[in-house]
Amino acid sequence: MSTPSSPTPTIAVDKWIGVVAGVVAPTTVITGLCYYFGFVSARAYFAYFGVDTDSFQYSTADYVLRSVSVLYPVLVIALVVVCSLFAIHVYGRRALRKAGGSRLAHRGGWAGTVAGTILTALAVLGVVAPRFSVQLPTALIPVALAAGALLIVAGSEALAVLRSGDAPRSVTPAERSLWVFAGTAIVLASFWLTNIFANWYGELQARKYVADLWDKETVVTLDTTEPLFAPSNLVLETPLGTQPGQRFTHRYECLRTLVVRPDRWVLVPARWTVQNGYSLVIPIDDSSRISLTKLDGLSDNKDATKWESPWQCPEIAPL
Repeated sequence: MSTPSSPTPTIAVDKWIGVVAGVVAPTTVITGLCYYFGFVSARAYFAYFGVDTDSFQYSTADYVLRSVSVLYPVLVIALVVVCSLFAIHVYGRRALRKAGGSRLAHRGGWAGTVAGTILTALAVLGVVAPRFSVQLPTALIPVALAAGALLIVAGSEALAVLRSGDAPRSVTPAERSLWVFAGTAIVLASFWLTNIFANWYGELQARKYVADLWDKETVVTLDTTEPLFAPSNLVLETPLGTQPGQRFTHRYECLRTLVVRPDRWVLVPARWTVQNGYSLVIPIDDSSRISLTKLDGLSDNKDATKWESPWQCPEIAPL
């Protein structure tokens, strides 16, 4: 009597490979998307200040962490849209079955299909041949692509439900192809819209940071061994003299932190504007000394915090 053979090592290995691939592949895709959108947002943020993100040597983890604030509202909106579409699909099928062979329902199905085809064609032309297409704003092209794909599927589904009525029906290859097309179009449109949102979000965060620079209570004082020739209308420079043992000869005030990295700091003036977009990249070495001071209640001094004041920042205003 022969004993049952045990599973071969090859089969066991194949099972483990399938399990690992099922976990690793989605994780890699999610990490890649988080990295990309975090990078896009960071690039837009620092581009507002005229600084290149490549000089900071951010790691993958840094960009992934920055992507959380970008992707969270996108995921919430996506969840609401998916739930809404699911509800429309369920209740729409019931309404169509009740409508039966209504001429208005057939016209609505054909109208949705035609409108979806037109929107999809406009979106494709806007990407492939923009000269020969209707000039749509950039943000509306992915919206037209997603809306067109959804309308085509909705119109085709409505016509199929009206034809079959209450009788069960199987999905045809043409319908499968249509669903694949719609899914691909929606994924591409979602990626495009998220990319636009990441750019907008990064610039919005930069504008908000600039708006708070003047009243920021944590101020920066920079001492250097060499003059920096900073603009006098933005940064206050004070000579420290050349006393014995005095290594630093110049002090600069009215600065705020923009980026803090292990090997360098990026500083901007409190009166930073797009027109006066001055910034300092300070290496962490023996040629500079950076000190931070928290001036509690600095923003409460209304005379000191007036933007139109002659001084470069509130912390040097006369009491």
